[in-house]
Amino acid sequence: MPTLPTRRVAAKERSLELPRRLGAVAAALLCAAGCTEKLESVNLPDIDLPGFDAPGTSAPASAAPRAQDAPRAAGSQGAAPRAQGAPRAAAPATQPECDELPSEEEERRAKLPPLTALGKAVPTEPWSPPPYEVLPGVTLPAKIAAKLEQIDRGYARRTREHLVITSGTRDANRQARAMFTKLRLGEDLLQLYRNKAAVQEIKKAYQANATRPPEQAVAAMEAVIQDQIDRGIYISAHLRRGAVDVRNRTMSPKEKRAFLESAAEVGGVLVIDESTPPHYHLQID
Repeated sequence: MPTLPTRRVAAKERSLELPRRLGAVAAALLCAAGCTEKLESVNLPDIDLPGFDAPGTSAPASAAPRAQDAPRAAGSQGAAPRAQGAPRAAAPATQPECDELPSEEEERRAKLPPLTALGKAVPTEPWSPPPYEVLPGVTLPAKIAAKLEQIDRGYARRTREHLVITSGTRDANRQARAMFTKLRLGEDLLQLYRNKAAVQEIKKAYQANATRPPEQAVAAMEAVIQDQIDRGIYISAHLRRGAVDVRNRTMSPKEKRAFLESAAEVGGVLVIDESTPPHYHLQID
C-alpha cells in the first residue's frame, strides 16, 4: 500500500494535470488560429485535436501536399491543377507577386482619402448575391465570379462551408494606392516584389511627389504602373485578369483538400499556396 507521502505526491500530480491540459489546448487553438509564436513550454504533439497538426509534426498521409513538395506547374498560368488529390502548384520563378491589399485602417494611417466607390463582385445576370463571401474593395469580373461560384458550390458540398475571397482583379489606381500605403508605412517594396527595376520606377514617382497631397502622388504612381502594364510588365499578379485570393488560414487540412478537389473539378484554375500571408492564390482562365 502506498505511503501517505506517496499518496500526497500522486494527488498533487493529478491536480496539476488539468491545468497542463487546458494550457496545451489553449496553445493549440492559438496555433490553429495563426499564432506563429514559438511555444517552448507546451508539448503540442501530445495534443490530439481533430483537424489540428502541431508545428513540427508530420502531416497525415491524407493531408494536402505542401506547396514546396508539389512539382512546378507546366505550361501556361491557366493550366488546371491535377486531379487525384489536386496537389498545390508551386509558383514559377517568373510568376508576378501576389501582394495583399492594405486594410482601410492602414490607408487611413497613410493619410489616403477613402475610395469614392469600393469594388464589388459582378455576378452574371440576373443578379443574385454570391454564396461565397467577398471582402470590401474586391472586384471580380463576371466570368471570374461565375467560376468562383462553381468552386464554392463544390467546396460547400464537401464541407458545408463557403469561401472567403480576400482579393481580386485590380486596376492601376488600386495598385498605386496599395503601394503608396506600404511606402508611407515604411515597408520595403524591394523585399516584396521580384522585379526590382519596376519597383524603382514606381518609387521614383512616389519620391518625386512625396511632398504633394497623397492623391497627386498616387496619380503619378498610377501612371507609371499603367505604362508598365502597357509594356507587359505586371508588378502584381492581381493586375492580370483572373487573379483571385482565397482565405485558407481558417481551413482545416480536410477543408483544404476539399478546396483543391473542388478547384480541380471545375478546371481551368491554377492554385498556388502562398505563405505570406497564408492564402490560396488562383489564376483563373
